[in-house]
Amino acid sequence: MLIAVNAGNSRVLLGGYEEDGQVFSASIATEPKLTRDDYACKLQQVLLLYGVNVRRIHGGIVSSVVPSMVEGALRLLGIRDVIEVSSGVKTGLNIRSEQPRQVGSDRVAAAVAARAKGKLPCVAITLGTATTFTALDGSGALVGSAITAGVQLSLLALREQAAQLPAVAIDAKDEGILARNTVDAMRVGAVYGAASLVDGMVERFAEALGETPYVVLTGELAPLVTPYLRIPFEYDESLVLDGLH
Repeated sequence: MLIAVNAGNSRVLLGGYEEDGQVFSASIATEPKLTRDDYACKLQQVLLLYGVNVRRIHGGIVSSVVPSMVEGALRLLGIRDVIEVSSGVKTGLNIRSEQPRQVGSDRVAAAVAARAKGKLPCVAITLGTATTFTALDGSGALVGSAITAGVQLSLLALREQAAQLPAVAIDAKDEGILARNTVDAMRVGAVYGAASLVDGMVERFAEALGETPYVVLTGELAPLVTPYLRIPFEYDESLVLDGLH
């Protein structure tokens, strides 16, 4: 078994793969203060939860904002053949960027998985702590990107900078676009605003690419936004893990 791990700013995603198929997926919260030993304990608990004996795992691949911690945790569990996705790893992806080494490993993995779907050109969109757009042209080359604050981060910034506004939890509650109180107005602005952002950015990517791209969305906040999108799209929860695999 191969274990793929994507450790982001808010959660750590894990996927186990055998014979090119995913056999389990799980997530745990990212906690900056945790040590390598803490992560090893958490990963071991997840594996036990899904009935996976660590001895079955022959290798791991990691995309992470805390790579030394997660990679070290896997090695503590006895997984010796671990790859950390970085600028030195050959992915087969042609990155046409002024600074290819600065393209995040999670976006590289998402682009690899999106390209493997064979629907080009395409735009891979991740809705998480940040909202990111990664555009691939008809040849499968990564030709452009865009990054902005995510839905939750935007709400947090609004709350911190506007003293009169309350804290708001994002949920799937749909009050329609005509909100009648402050809390719902903030929720509408966050969710419908994110959907409008995605719709509008994809339209602009289409103009730049010369044709309408295939759109695939992933990320923990994607299910909150996708019901309000007007563009055709596919939602793929495991896009980054599949790309790592």
